[in-house]
Amino acid sequence: MTSVSTHSRPRKQRAADAAIEVIADSGLRGLTHRAVDARAGLPEGSTSSCFRTRFALLSGVVDRLVELEETWAAQFPTSGWAIVTSDDIGRIVDVYTELLLHWLGPARSRTVARLELYLEGARRPELVARLDTASRYFIDMAAAGMREVGIPDPQESARVLVAQLDGLIFSAVTRPLLGGTDRESLRQSVLTVLRGFLP
Repeated sequence: MTSVSTHSRPRKQRAADAAIEVIADSGLRGLTHRAVDARAGLPEGSTSSCFRTRFALLSGVVDRLVELEETWAAQFPTSGWAIVTSDDIGRIVDVYTELLLHWLGPARSRTVARLELYLEGARRPELVARLDTASRYFIDMAAAGMREVGIPDPQESARVLVAQLDGLIFSAVTRPLLGGTDRESLRQSVLTVLRGFLP
């Protein structure tokens, strides 16, 4: 089946997707309206007509990242995020391993852009609210699974779990020598994290 042509997407979406790639390749220093136009194959000035300011462009990137990740993560039922018993941990490890493989594989550009934006958010508080929305979605999914099986303080436990998974992602992207990014290495790392949440 033929994929939908890049040029059939709305111009604003094309610009946001291209901006993600620019950030992943060149960092935030490389993010300009002109660079996004070139990456998206849009006429010069197109991106600035969609996102008038740099902050508007950054906000558009965050919104697009949230949209893409929520669409992808919706395939995972919240019950699939729950650790029920020690005998069940293998299935849960597989679910989280697939998440990491996605973020470090097909969605690697989005992952790198997200890390860059979190660092920018630490310096620009006005970005924090939008970034929090991106994090909250996955925390809520994990908390729903934890709540289902009676893990105490599921919201806080989920926050810690997502922070630990983010740590694995950060190390895999920035310090791969500290741990492999192949399926088995990631699976062992996830297993170590999840053992701390067994009821």
